[in-house]
Amino acid sequence: MCETLRLVIAAVLMVGGVIAGAISILGVFRFRFVMNRMHCAAILDTIAMAGILGGLMVAKASMAFTPKLLAALVVLWVGSPIASHLVGRMEIATDETAAEHIKLEEDTHGCD
Repeated sequence: MCETLRLVIAAVLMVGGVIAGAISILGVFRFRFVMNRMHCAAILDTIAMAGILGGLMVAKASMAFTPKLLAALVVLWVGSPIASHLVGRMEIATDETAAEHIKLEEDTHGCD
């Protein structure tokens, strides 16, 4: 019974992660502007990775396997916002028409 419950929880987490990843991909192709695409991809990829890796952690339930997946999840959670921030700064710095699509603060028109 316990094994079945663990596998059902793992399957629900992984399916939820795959669905979040599919929504993220759909959003990246649907939206027109880079900032909208970036927001959709950055938010949902962390949810997708949490679901998929969380499901794998629950499914395997091994003390040799779980810390490695947890470390990979932490690296992804730290790296994704940093990469999104850098893409956003590059878009603001290089796109002349960015002011038409997004609200800019006075001091963010270029890189430091």
